[in-house]
Amino acid sequence: MTEQSVTVIRLALVDEQTLFREGLRALVEQEPDFTVVGQASSVQALESLDVEPHVVVTDLASADASFEQVIEQLRSRFREVAIVALTAFEDLQTIRNVLAAGADGYVLKSAGVTDLFAGIRAVARGGLYLQSSIGIAFASKPAEDVVHPSIGGLTPKETDVLRLLALGHTNAEIAQLVGASLRTIETHRAHIHQKLDRHTRAELVRYSLDAGLLRLDEQGDHAPVTAAVVVVVGESDPIDR
Repeated sequence: MTEQSVTVIRLALVDEQTLFREGLRALVEQEPDFTVVGQASSVQALESLDVEPHVVVTDLASADASFEQVIEQLRSRFREVAIVALTAFEDLQTIRNVLAAGADGYVLKSAGVTDLFAGIRAVARGGLYLQSSIGIAFASKPAEDVVHPSIGGLTPKETDVLRLLALGHTNAEIAQLVGASLRTIETHRAHIHQKLDRHTRAELVRYSLDAGLLRLDEQGDHAPVTAAVVVVVGESDPIDR
């Protein structure tokens, strides 16, 4: 689904708490580009409704299924839907698992409505979204220690640049971070696009997660989530220069 093809974003809300759903519906329907076409206490209940949402906002909670199974059920029933996880789970391993399972966005219930609205609009455009207090961090080891040279045919330096691009940095920021010239970074970026045949940041984020080049910073379950990185990308958006 592209931004051009959607004027009003059709939403489905899934949460076991009726009062929460009703309050959320009242909030989102104040936005002129949102309309709620269905709400339910579970994915199973949503599946029984005759609705075709663009975006499902769900807490992913289920007594009978894991987060991964809930996402799989949504994908099976609603082929083109984008999924925003709106949950109270702050531990970064859970967030990583939810993203790896195919969620398009992740927002905490403690967040403000601005984060949620931004997430809905981003995933409706075909992008990925993490609220600003959730960061994607580097693996603890240098790229050349964790990436096999044959992955994508990238050199260690290109792998470093790939990971920084996937994290949302511009070429100029990457040049400063790695201590190289802007021209060198542009050359690395061109090689990455050519070797991987991926040309948008959304594609690079997906590739990096799938290849294990990125992970959410693994801290304890009760560690504060303090990084300030937002990933908001559309499938057709080029990488920023």
